[in-house]
Amino acid sequence: MNKTLRKTSAFTLIELLMVIAIIGILAGILIPTVGSVRKQANIAASKAQLSNYVNAIGLFKSEYKYYPFVTGTVDETEDLGLTSDTFMETLSGRDSSGDRISTGGNRRMIGFHSFSESEFQRDDSDLVVPDQLADRFNNVNIKILIDGDGDGFITPTGASALRMPVTAYVEADAVLGAPDYTLWD
Repeated sequence: MNKTLRKTSAFTLIELLMVIAIIGILAGILIPTVGSVRKQANIAASKAQLSNYVNAIGLFKSEYKYYPFVTGTVDETEDLGLTSDTFMETLSGRDSSGDRISTGGNRRMIGFHSFSESEFQRDDSDLVVPDQLADRFNNVNIKILIDGDGDGFITPTGASALRMPVTAYVEADAVLGAPDYTLWD
Protein backbone atom coordinates (compact mmCIF):
# COMPACT_ATOMS: atom_id res chain seq x y z
CA MET A 1 0.00 0.00 0.00
CA ASN A 2 1.40 3.18 -1.19
CA LYS A 3 0.30 6.15 0.82
CA THR A 4 0.84 9.58 -0.65
CA LEU A 5 1.17 12.48 1.65
CA ARG A 6 -1.05 15.34 0.79
CA LYS A 7 0.19 18.76 1.75
CA THR A 8 -2.56 21.39 2.10
CA SER A 9 -1.89 25.07 1.84
CA ALA A 10 -3.79 27.34 4.26
CA PHE A 11 -3.40 30.53 6.24
CA THR A 12 -2.49 30.22 9.85
CA LEU A 13 -4.41 31.98 12.58
CA ILE A 14 -1.48 34.39 13.13
CA GLU A 15 -1.46 35.39 9.46
CA LEU A 16 -5.20 36.04 9.46
CA LEU A 17 -4.95 38.17 12.61
CA MET A 18 -2.12 40.20 11.08
CA VAL A 19 -4.18 40.94 7.96
CA ILE A 20 -7.17 41.99 10.06
CA ALA A 21 -4.95 44.24 12.21
CA ILE A 22 -3.47 45.93 9.11
CA ILE A 23 -6.93 46.52 7.65
CA GLY A 24 -8.05 48.00 10.97
CA ILE A 25 -5.08 50.38 11.09
CA LEU A 26 -5.70 51.54 7.50
CA ALA A 27 -9.40 52.10 8.22
CA GLY A 28 -8.47 54.11 11.30
CA ILE A 29 -6.31 56.36 9.14
CA LEU A 30 -8.74 56.75 6.23
CA ILE A 31 -12.07 57.30 7.97
CA PRO A 32 -11.17 60.69 9.55
CA THR A 33 -9.62 61.79 6.26
CA VAL A 34 -12.82 61.02 4.36
CA GLY A 35 -14.82 63.08 6.89
CA SER A 36 -12.47 66.02 6.46
CA VAL A 37 -12.69 65.81 2.67
CA ARG A 38 -16.49 65.72 2.85
CA LYS A 39 -16.49 68.84 5.07
CA GLN A 40 -14.19 70.71 2.67
CA ALA A 41 -16.36 69.67 -0.29
CA ASN A 42 -19.47 71.02 1.49
CA ILE A 43 -17.68 74.29 2.23
CA ALA A 44 -16.62 74.60 -1.42
CA ALA A 45 -20.18 73.93 -2.62
CA SER A 46 -21.56 76.43 -0.11
CA LYS A 47 -19.07 79.08 -1.22
CA ALA A 48 -20.15 78.50 -4.83
CA GLN A 49 -23.76 78.99 -3.71
CA LEU A 50 -22.85 82.28 -1.99
CA SER A 51 -20.89 83.38 -5.03
CA ASN A 52 -23.95 82.76 -7.19
CA TYR A 53 -26.01 85.03 -4.90
CA VAL A 54 -23.37 87.76 -5.11
CA ASN A 55 -23.23 87.43 -8.91
CA ALA A 56 -27.04 87.60 -9.14
CA ILE A 57 -27.03 90.81 -7.09
CA GLY A 58 -24.33 92.18 -9.42
CA LEU A 59 -26.46 91.28 -12.46
CA PHE A 60 -29.43 93.03 -10.83
CA LYS A 61 -27.25 96.14 -10.37
CA SER A 62 -26.14 95.98 -14.00
CA GLU A 63 -29.74 95.79 -15.19
CA TYR A 64 -31.39 98.35 -12.91
CA LYS A 65 -28.39 100.58 -11.95
CA TYR A 66 -29.01 100.11 -8.21
CA TYR A 67 -28.59 97.31 -5.71
CA PRO A 68 -31.63 95.43 -4.48
CA PHE A 69 -32.38 95.39 -0.76
CA VAL A 70 -30.42 98.59 0.00
CA THR A 71 -32.66 101.01 1.88
CA GLY A 72 -30.59 104.11 1.25
CA THR A 73 -30.44 104.91 4.97
CA VAL A 74 -27.41 102.73 5.65
CA ASP A 75 -24.19 104.58 6.36
CA GLU A 76 -21.77 101.91 5.24
CA THR A 77 -22.86 98.30 4.80
CA GLU A 78 -26.24 96.69 4.37
CA ASP A 79 -26.22 93.34 6.24
CA LEU A 80 -28.81 91.15 4.61
CA GLY A 81 -29.95 87.97 6.34
CA LEU A 82 -31.71 85.54 4.03
CA THR A 83 -34.82 84.90 6.07
CA SER A 84 -37.43 86.48 3.84
CA ASP A 85 -39.13 85.54 0.61
CA THR A 86 -38.22 88.95 -0.78
CA PHE A 87 -34.63 87.89 -1.51
CA MET A 88 -35.71 84.82 -3.48
CA GLU A 89 -38.56 86.60 -5.24
CA THR A 90 -36.39 89.56 -6.23
CA LEU A 91 -33.54 87.50 -7.67
CA SER A 92 -35.68 84.85 -9.35
CA GLY A 93 -38.53 87.09 -10.56
CA ARG A 94 -40.97 84.46 -9.26
CA ASP A 95 -42.92 83.78 -6.09
CA SER A 96 -42.83 80.53 -4.12
CA SER A 97 -45.49 78.98 -6.35
CA GLY A 98 -43.45 79.75 -9.49
CA ASP A 99 -45.62 82.59 -10.81
CA ARG A 100 -43.80 85.58 -12.31
CA ILE A 101 -43.94 88.65 -10.09
CA SER A 102 -42.18 91.99 -9.79
CA THR A 103 -41.08 92.54 -6.21
CA GLY A 104 -38.05 94.13 -4.65
CA GLY A 105 -37.56 96.42 -7.64
CA ASN A 106 -37.38 93.61 -10.23
CA ARG A 107 -39.91 95.39 -12.49
CA ARG A 108 -39.10 93.36 -15.60
CA MET A 109 -39.40 90.02 -13.70
CA ILE A 110 -35.93 88.92 -14.82
CA GLY A 111 -34.57 85.69 -13.40
CA PHE A 112 -31.10 86.56 -12.10
CA HIS A 113 -30.82 83.33 -10.11
CA SER A 114 -32.73 80.08 -10.23
CA PHE A 115 -32.98 78.54 -6.76
CA SER A 116 -32.61 74.78 -6.56
CA GLU A 117 -33.87 72.40 -3.90
CA SER A 118 -30.35 71.95 -2.49
CA GLU A 119 -30.26 75.63 -1.48
CA PHE A 120 -33.14 75.37 0.99
CA GLN A 121 -33.19 74.32 4.62
CA ARG A 122 -34.38 70.82 5.46
CA ASP A 123 -36.46 70.07 8.54
CA ASP A 124 -36.08 67.13 10.92
CA SER A 125 -38.01 64.89 8.50
CA ASP A 126 -35.61 65.87 5.67
CA LEU A 127 -38.36 67.82 3.92
CA VAL A 128 -37.51 71.08 2.15
CA VAL A 129 -38.51 74.32 3.90
CA PRO A 130 -39.35 76.42 0.81
CA ASP A 131 -39.02 79.86 2.41
CA GLN A 132 -35.64 79.49 4.12
CA LEU A 133 -32.28 79.34 2.35
CA ALA A 134 -29.48 77.28 3.90
CA ASP A 135 -26.00 76.11 3.01
CA ARG A 136 -24.86 72.49 2.52
CA PHE A 137 -24.62 72.07 6.31
CA ASN A 138 -28.30 73.12 6.66
CA ASN A 139 -27.08 76.33 8.31
CA VAL A 140 -29.37 79.34 7.82
CA ASN A 141 -26.92 81.94 9.19
CA ILE A 142 -26.11 83.25 5.70
CA LYS A 143 -25.28 86.96 5.49
CA ILE A 144 -24.87 89.07 2.37
CA LEU A 145 -23.14 92.42 2.64
CA ILE A 146 -23.93 95.18 0.15
CA ASP A 147 -22.12 98.50 -0.05
CA GLY A 148 -24.93 100.81 1.06
CA ASP A 149 -23.16 104.15 0.69
CA GLY A 150 -21.56 103.47 -2.70
CA ASP A 151 -17.94 104.08 -1.67
CA GLY A 152 -16.85 100.63 -2.91
CA PHE A 153 -15.93 99.29 0.56
CA ILE A 154 -17.62 96.82 2.88
CA THR A 155 -16.66 96.42 6.52
CA PRO A 156 -17.79 93.06 7.89
CA THR A 157 -18.15 92.69 11.65
CA GLY A 158 -14.78 91.75 13.12
CA ALA A 159 -12.86 92.23 9.85
CA SER A 160 -11.06 95.04 8.10
CA ALA A 161 -12.60 96.95 5.21
CA LEU A 162 -12.91 95.05 1.94
CA ARG A 163 -12.75 96.70 -1.46
CA MET A 164 -15.80 95.10 -3.04
CA PRO A 165 -19.41 96.18 -3.48
CA VAL A 166 -21.04 92.85 -2.48
CA THR A 167 -19.84 89.81 -0.56
CA ALA A 168 -21.21 87.07 1.65
CA TYR A 169 -20.33 84.93 4.65
CA VAL A 170 -21.85 82.28 6.90
CA GLU A 171 -21.76 82.36 10.69
CA ALA A 172 -21.03 79.08 12.49
CA ASP A 173 -23.87 77.11 14.07
CA ALA A 174 -22.66 75.11 17.07
CA VAL A 175 -25.88 73.09 17.32
CA LEU A 176 -25.51 71.79 13.76
CA GLY A 177 -21.73 71.63 13.98
CA ALA A 178 -21.61 73.88 10.91
CA PRO A 179 -18.41 75.91 10.37
CA ASP A 180 -18.13 79.57 9.51
CA TYR A 181 -16.59 80.67 6.22
CA THR A 182 -16.38 83.75 4.04
CA LEU A 183 -16.10 84.56 0.35
CA TRP A 184 -13.24 87.00 0.87
CA ASP A 185 -10.77 84.42 2.22
